Formats: sequence, C-alpha cells, structure tokens
Amino acid sequence: MRRVFYNLIFPFYIPFFFLFVAMSTAFFGTIVIILAFIPGLDPKRNIGNWVGRLWSWMNLGLSGTSVALRGKYKIDPDRSYVVMSNHQSHFDVWALIAYIPLQLRWVMKIELRSIPIFGLGCEKLGMIYVDRGDSAKAKESLEAAKDKIRSGASVVFFPEGTRSPDGLIHEFKKGGFVMALGTETAILPVTINGSRYALPKDMPLLMKPGEIEIIIHDPVEVAGLTYEDRDALMEKIRGIIEADLDLEYGKVV
Repeated sequence: MRRVFYNLIFPFYIPFFFLFVAMSTAFFGTIVIILAFIPGLDPKRNIGNWVGRLWSWMNLGLSGTSVALRGKYKIDPDRSYVVMSNHQSHFDVWALIAYIPLQLRWVMKIELRSIPIFGLGCEKLGMIYVDRGDSAKAKESLEAAKDKIRSGASVVFFPEGTRSPDGLIHEFKKGGFVMALGTETAILPVTINGSRYALPKDMPLLMKPGEIEIIIHDPVEVAGLTYEDRDALMEKIRGIIEADLDLEYGKVV
C-alpha cells in the first residue's frame, strides 16, 4: 500500500505543492519586503527571520516531510556561529531555517537575486549574495558576511558549494573557513541525512514525503588559529560531518 501511495497517488499532488510553494514565497516574501521598509520596526531582521521560519516550516509540512533535530542542546542561542552543513537537497535550506534556533544569514549565489520577490525578500532579510565568477565581488560578499556575524547573526555555508549528486560529501571550498578564522567565530558542524530522498537533486517530480535528520555537533573553536591552519580545519570539519552521514536514512520505496 505504501508503494502504491508513493508511486501512483502522491505524484498527482506534486504540481499542487509547487504551486503552493510559489504562492507562499510570494506572500511571505512580500511581508518581509514591507517590514524592511518600515523604519525602525525590524532593524536586526528578527521578525523577518520568524517569517522565514514559518514559510519553511509550512512548506516542509505540506510536502509531507518530517524533520528530527538531534543535539539542539549544543547550540548557544546567544552566540554567533559559522554554520557548516553538507548539502543534499533544496529541502536542506527549509529544514535548517525552520529548526535551527539561531538568527541565520545565508551566503547565496547571485543568480537567485533575480527571482521576483524571493530575491529582494532574501536581500531584505540580510542574506549575502556572492558572485562566484567575480573574485573581487566575492571578497566583498565575505566582508558583508563578517558584518552579519559582528551584529550577532550566524552565517550558514554549504562548503561543498552545491548539492551532492550521490549523498556523499564532496570537496570543500575555503571561503567559509577563511571567514571563520578572520572573525574568530566558532564553526558549528551540521550533518543532514535523508533530504536527498525527499527531494532528489534536479528531479522535483520524484519528490516523496520523507524524513530528514539534522545532527548538531559540538562547536569547533577557531580562536588562536591562523590562515595557515585552514586546510587542517577543513579536514577536521569534514570528518565531523561525515562521521554521522547515513546514506540510508529516510530512504523511501
């Protein structure tokens, strides 16, 4: 019966789900933009962050996907972190926004800025756009991310740079580690399991109600480390994330 539901019944719902996502993005994005233009109402984007959390929680719920958060007690909500997570699916973003109890700011590729309402809404939420094809502008984006940390927010990086096609953890990029070292901000490693089954990369029509697991690891302090330590730090964080990687978690029929 479960196989019949996943493969014969649920596919008819998928177009309606994505229509709702488009509508909810336009609705909540407009709210965020309006809030941003009211002087003094939400200077630290705290209200906007809650709007984004509601948007993410609602979309996950309507997709039929459940999220289990492990190790929440390891997060100090009064600290800023550079959050480092593996990346398997677009659902990773919603899961982290909805369930990580921090004021999160994201480093996003510049192409997303052109999406109507969504792009401007993310900008007003304080997200950081980076142009990977322009090294000078990319450096400016990292400086902007540093400002977010100094103001009390946490910045999220997917150090692989893109979604993994097979669930395995691929080569890390250095930008987030350089920023953590430059600001002496602790790195919060996160392992995400199961999201690749809920929404496979580049195959939205194969979406299925799934289970996502978010595992929070102990923060890694970087105070006292230098730029020369970046490669060793990258390997350490990769090892922590990879240790709890479960390629079978959330597998559906």
